[in-house]
Amino acid sequence: MSMHAACGILTAKQKINSEFRKNLAESSPEKITQLLKLGSDVEVVLRTSVIQGVHIDHNKILLRPTKEVLQDNAPFHDTPRKDT
Repeated sequence: MSMHAACGILTAKQKINSEFRKNLAESSPEKITQLLKLGSDVEVVLRTSVIQGVHIDHNKILLRPTKEVLQDNAPFHDTPRKDT
């Protein structure tokens, strides 16, 4: 894992822990349900839109997308499009 990836993961963990501690005394079932839903939604966004990369050479990064990040909804074109 690269230093930047480790830093990003650490930052995300710190934010999660900070938000958890901020809402630790919450007793409203509705608010707790809302917070759990928000946490679940954030997890989905992170899993489906964040990829990790490893520097393998100067100006080259090896991307390691998970299957959740790969999307099947983009049309494939054999030839590159020309800008108009």
